[in-house]
Amino acid sequence: MEFTTRYARLALVSVFFTLLAGCAGKPVIQTQVIEKQIAVPCLVETPSECKSAYAIDRTSVKDDAVTINRALRAEIEERWACEVKLLAAMKGCNKETKKEGAMSAEKAGS
Repeated sequence: MEFTTRYARLALVSVFFTLLAGCAGKPVIQTQVIEKQIAVPCLVETPSECKSAYAIDRTSVKDDAVTINRALRAEIEERWACEVKLLAAMKGCNKETKKEGAMSAEKAGS
């Protein structure tokens, strides 16, 4: 009986050291690139052309038709200037977002 107990202990110790050696091995690290679009906030300030009151807002009911017509034409120009500034800001924001995306892709690649 002592003979089998001795072999059982030897087998148990060898199994223990085998398991311990398996834990001490180098872990396998595998990097995966997952492409997923993320909403990135872009801070765009409202241009001054869009903040002020438009020309038609500065007219009154007592003004004549010519004055109101001029105010409406001026408002068209003001709104057009505001639209151009907003489109330029949006275009710049999109370029920054693409540039940041390219930078993060470069970081992931290295």
